[in-house]
Amino acid sequence: MPNTFATPDWVMRKVARRLVNNCVFAGNVMRDYDDEYKQKGVKMGDTVTLRLPQRYQVTTGAVMNPTALNDQTVTLSITDQSNIGFEYDSWSATLEVDDYMERYGNPAVDQLINNIDFTGLSRMYKRVAKSVGTPGTVPTTNNVYGLAKTKLVEAAVPRPYRAVITADMHTQLSNANTSLFNPSQQISAFFRNGQIEGKALGINEWYEDENVATHTVGALGGTPLINGAGQTGASLTADGATASITNYFREGDVIQLASVEDINPQSYQSTNRDKDYVVTANVTSTAGGVLTIPISPSIVVSGPFQNADESPGDNDAITTFGSASAYAGTVTRQGLVYHKEAFALVMADLILPRGLWVSERISNAKLGISVRMLKDHDIINDVSPARLDTAHGWGAIREALASRVCA
Repeated sequence: MPNTFATPDWVMRKVARRLVNNCVFAGNVMRDYDDEYKQKGVKMGDTVTLRLPQRYQVTTGAVMNPTALNDQTVTLSITDQSNIGFEYDSWSATLEVDDYMERYGNPAVDQLINNIDFTGLSRMYKRVAKSVGTPGTVPTTNNVYGLAKTKLVEAAVPRPYRAVITADMHTQLSNANTSLFNPSQQISAFFRNGQIEGKALGINEWYEDENVATHTVGALGGTPLINGAGQTGASLTADGATASITNYFREGDVIQLASVEDINPQSYQSTNRDKDYVVTANVTSTAGGVLTIPISPSIVVSGPFQNADESPGDNDAITTFGSASAYAGTVTRQGLVYHKEAFALVMADLILPRGLWVSERISNAKLGISVRMLKDHDIINDVSPARLDTAHGWGAIREALASRVCA
């Protein structure tokens, strides 16, 4: 006798396997906060506040100079409910489960989990300031990825590191390494799969994900200069830009300030490298060419949370991805090299309505995946509507633990 959709356990096990096999970025970020939501029985829109590690300053000598404790926090919210809905007639309900999943279930699951992954990559790169590579150009050498790793090391980011890049980026990197002196097993992997397997270039894990985000650089124009010395905090004022340009900067653009260098957060020593700042909202220049630029991280030049060697000087040049305006309007993919604790994904259990033919939930504790499946029957039209739902939220918990790779 053929299996109908009245065997939800079997179908949901297939859904779970499909979800596990298609998690790339979503499967390689922090998932420790799911329990916070389950314990509190949270609903869509609910938020938890997470404390970040304290920072201290070392005092030389016998006299103690206590560091004032200053809790730094970040919020993580369930902001997205995603669903796939479809309906089928009575004839389709007589299909074997494998046929049913092939025709209806698998494509729905693939798109649902792809949406979670795509949403994460599309949002998280915009929170990351560190950036390497050339916008619009796929890296063809090891140096770009090596620089991403170097920036993480200089920022005292603990290992291991992960890389999530496009297939094109992976192909170019594999081609650059096939002729080098590498272990035969790794060269064989390049040849068989066209990608790096295992540790390479100081990065422990490499992943290929076509959901890697695409960024379009702002319109730019003119010669933007810092307007007023000593600026600190999360906003900069500049002048010298081309007047009245919408999206002069776009959210996610990376800028550098001529005299500001990055520092090691443990020793507070300069890395002798320009500090990167990410623009956190779209910016339009005024009729007078003035810019008010929201940035992250905030400029902090003293105390335990110091993150730059000095504040910018008056008339310091502002560059975008290392150039005044060369990359205006450039479309660039944004790969990531990061520590797992840079980002977090949380998923909450949606309620299970009563009175339906099928009202089930599948949870995978290891991956923290929760998917709800609902199904009923319309006796008037002899069709069965069904839907799969997830409730999830993404957060950049410690974005300083990541670097972008332009392509």
